[in-house]
Amino acid sequence: MMTLLDSLYCEEKHQWEDDEEEPVGSYSCVDNHPQHTLLEHDLYWEDQELSSLISKESDECFDNNGHISPSANHRREAVEWMLGVVSHYSFTALTAVLAVNYLDRFFDRFGGLESEKKQQQPWMTQLAAVSCLSLAAKVEETHVPLLLDLQMEGSKYVFEAKTIQKMEILILSTLEWKMNPVTPLSFLDYITRRLGLKSYLSSEFLKRCECLLLCFLPDGRFRSYLPSVIATATMVHVIHSVEPCIGNEYESQLLGILGINKEDVEECWKQIQEITCSRNGGRHFNKRKFGAVPGSPDAVMDLSFSSDESWSVENPSVPSSPEGGAKKTRKGEA
Repeated sequence: MMTLLDSLYCEEKHQWEDDEEEPVGSYSCVDNHPQHTLLEHDLYWEDQELSSLISKESDECFDNNGHISPSANHRREAVEWMLGVVSHYSFTALTAVLAVNYLDRFFDRFGGLESEKKQQQPWMTQLAAVSCLSLAAKVEETHVPLLLDLQMEGSKYVFEAKTIQKMEILILSTLEWKMNPVTPLSFLDYITRRLGLKSYLSSEFLKRCECLLLCFLPDGRFRSYLPSVIATATMVHVIHSVEPCIGNEYESQLLGILGINKEDVEECWKQIQEITCSRNGGRHFNKRKFGAVPGSPDAVMDLSFSSDESWSVENPSVPSSPEGGAKKTRKGEA
């Protein structure tokens, strides 16, 4: 099978240069991806994996028909707080995605945030956010801060450890202890392996997709899309931002791999564009100028990602390794 972005491979190590002025609302994520060194693909195993992901992903979709509920602001504040803590402690993107997933599933099954009692007690949302983030960190991270330290990043309320632990038990029971859901990151990881992406550049491409995903996590409208749709729209946005001239062809190949609806992907992509444009004043990647555009998509991507010149990124920019924020030294309470 012809690999989609095989031309991303390059022996030399290049970096994406982040714009000096970070846009408001950008979040840090850490590059914890091992370099892909697959020499051959077990297509049967990959097809089985894809079938499993697709069969499970419907459980992670929330049918709100794009409706923004009165509690949308509460959710946004909670998610933005969690992302701030993720950035502060240099947690992985998966930790952030899991925490938001737990929060959405918990309130969806626990009756949401709409009741008068919940509206009058905004601390309940904060308590749930702290507990969901704590659970996600325990699932994904090697080192987890103490529960008190976890609340130091812009928290409106500070809860005792025993209170958070009780909420964790309630969340676990409400979610039936299903703490390894299918997420957009599941499909991003699958696609990069299926396409045979390898070496440092594949890790950079995947990290760029993850950082973009973190930027629109606070927007509750994306809850209505399947994880596979969000993952595909995210990759399409990154590819189109780098080289629009070959974006459509790669979009078709991505849709072919996953077998998902093109209209759903384009609708999701439009919302991603809306968010990134409003946040960054419509700015996009600064592309280097070519004397002549190569004839094939692979050749274009090869020049785009493997050139000796670095990129200046003006889409939601995320530092690859924030300094001074990592405090992953103490283990949290069990």
